[in-house]
Amino acid sequence: MDRLRAQARDATELEQLARSSTAAVVDRTLLPARVVAVASGSSPVGGRTVTLDVGSEDGVRPDQTVVAVEGLVGRVLRVAPTSADVLLLGDPQVVVGVRFGEDGALGDVQADPVPGLPPRGHGQLTLTALGDTQIEVGARVRTLGSPDDVPYAAGIPLGTVVSVDPDRGQLGRTAVVEPFVDTDTLDLVAVVLREDG
Repeated sequence: MDRLRAQARDATELEQLARSSTAAVVDRTLLPARVVAVASGSSPVGGRTVTLDVGSEDGVRPDQTVVAVEGLVGRVLRVAPTSADVLLLGDPQVVVGVRFGEDGALGDVQADPVPGLPPRGHGQLTLTALGDTQIEVGARVRTLGSPDDVPYAAGIPLGTVVSVDPDRGQLGRTAVVEPFVDTDTLDLVAVVLREDG
């Protein structure tokens, strides 16, 4: 009975993923995958990662984007024949080019705040605007994208601005972003397969 419930839950999650706004934005083949292991940022392999149950035999390659129903999860870091490690959004090594707000202003998002800014809450990220662009609370943040979608496809929902930092003379205005995806509770995700494989 538990197995049937798990299969029904998986089918529902897969349907949600296929119908999500993330899937519509990506417009690429999504390879469903399950998180089967996790490593903290202090692990010897480096980086805050999760391991997926798909790998090179399934078409997974390094630097492919990984998404969940809600939005961006991270990017593929390492690949084995039947598994892949994903470096998660929020790891100190991760900086993502983004667009935010209705006008699609440019900036980047990373885990570490600029020195001198207020500390962030668990899982929160720092948005730094390009130049002197205004940032408003409630602005939605999405990926800018990279050539050939490496390592991030364009337009993937990333999070929402929840507060704007005081101007302390830093280059570029900054704000706190609450990611859409809670990387502490990941289960079913999808790898965005590139057209070249």
